[in-house]
Amino acid sequence: MFNRLTNKKKGQREEELPQDHDGLPDSNTPYGVCPRCDKQSSFDILGSLPATFDSGYVISQGGQNRRTLIDQVTSMECRNCHQPVIVIEQEYVGDSPSNKKHSGGHINYRGLFWWPFQGMNLSSDIPEDIQEILQEAKTTFSAQCYRASAVMSRRTLEAITVDKGETEGVLAKRIKNLVKTGVLDKNLGDWATEIRLIGNSGAHFDPIKNVEKEDASQIILFIEELIKYVYVMPAEIARRRKK
Repeated sequence: MFNRLTNKKKGQREEELPQDHDGLPDSNTPYGVCPRCDKQSSFDILGSLPATFDSGYVISQGGQNRRTLIDQVTSMECRNCHQPVIVIEQEYVGDSPSNKKHSGGHINYRGLFWWPFQGMNLSSDIPEDIQEILQEAKTTFSAQCYRASAVMSRRTLEAITVDKGETEGVLAKRIKNLVKTGVLDKNLGDWATEIRLIGNSGAHFDPIKNVEKEDASQIILFIEELIKYVYVMPAEIARRRKK
């Protein structure tokens, strides 16, 4: 049920339930996907410390001058796994960063970087060298380096083709060969081609066609599904058949 005043979900015992939010949590939005347990959850704010001061001062209630800040570090505890998440947050005024032009509004802090990085727990069925490259793609994505992330996703794809015996020729040819030999079906071959093309955009300068956050996020999802099909599902089926 919903609480009429706050519009928050309430359980049968009137406890507050996690709100749906596809993004990661911060002190402005203390709910979302936990980067530790990958579950939708709400978070308790444990405390915040200044990360960057600006040149301003305010007078505190005790009459002391207090420096104002533009970035802060916030520790939050996930209510599902009960582990802390660290967020570096930027000051906003309304919906605009405080260091940009804005028309006023409520001061709040929104996440820039999170620790731990999301999605770092990978299956042991994935070859270690491929795990390392995929983790780098995710790390650069978490650092908002979307071009670099796209390049590393493409590199992950390249490593998969090598692991499956395609060591010669351009990547486009290797993908076609994997489809032809049945390692990939046609749909996964199309996904692999999309990863290759967006990765190329990240690697080569193009003033018109840039790699956006949505592009980098999409091809990470594509590469994860590709890896699940090529490595994880066959290993799970093999283990099940041994029982």
